[in-house]
Amino acid sequence: MKMKVNEMVQIHEGYASAGGMFIHEKFITGTVVKVNNKSIRVRMTHVKCTTNGKLTREYDIDETATFDFLKTIKNKQFGKNAGKNVDIYKNSKYGIIEIVH
Repeated sequence: MKMKVNEMVQIHEGYASAGGMFIHEKFITGTVVKVNNKSIRVRMTHVKCTTNGKLTREYDIDETATFDFLKTIKNKQFGKNAGKNVDIYKNSKYGIIEIVH
């Protein structure tokens, strides 16, 4: 599946504990503004921060960043996307975007 301009995406950044559960997570909502072969440019508009699954902070932003293609993996999670291929895009400051095929 190829990304399209104006498509909504969610960016995820998290810090895990020793047991593998996320303690601190940040979810950023944005819109794709440019698509290249190996990267996408995203305008980010909203942030939600959680600690141990509870909402701790929520605010609006107006920033744009490029996310570079990292790799394609097979989704091993449960639910409707289990077993599907996922493209992962990464930005060192903001986190990752997963695009399900």
